Amino acid sequence: MLDAVLDAVVAALRAAGIRCFRAFPEMGEDLSAGAGVGVGIDSYKLLSAGMGDYLGVRAASGGRDEITLFGKRVELTLELEVFAPFGGKGGSVDCTATADALRDALLTLPEGLKALEMECGEVKADEELGAYRCRCQAKCLAFLVAESDGDTPAFTDFRLKGTVKNGDQ
Repeated sequence: MLDAVLDAVVAALRAAGIRCFRAFPEMGEDLSAGAGVGVGIDSYKLLSAGMGDYLGVRAASGGRDEITLFGKRVELTLELEVFAPFGGKGGSVDCTATADALRDALLTLPEGLKALEMECGEVKADEELGAYRCRCQAKCLAFLVAESDGDTPAFTDFRLKGTVKNGDQ
């Protein structure tokens, strides 16, 4: 369920021109390629959308019955680690510039995922990594939608709101 949120964040940041990767398991990415951002989830709280999470129904494709939709609201804190390798063009300035670009890019998140606030720590040299790093956090609100095929009471899958496909697509 939260993989969809992380994938959406990474895709939005890449579309905004920021080199980024999932913090786990891709954290081993080569940092010497330039400044980049590791994206992970620090914490989250799964909340009910109310009324037993029921959102309604939609017509199924191929003349099947209706599909029942359920929803959840997720308050989450993204862990965003900005890295800039030693010896790069801008050094620690690259780290700060990437954090600034990150702030702007969070405004371009897809429907169903809203950044509410962002905090950034100071830029520090990490000798072990051979890079400058800056730890940032973004508090976000996500809206997830699940479909039930009616045959089972369990959810078939959660998707970030706005990415649910029409039955004919």
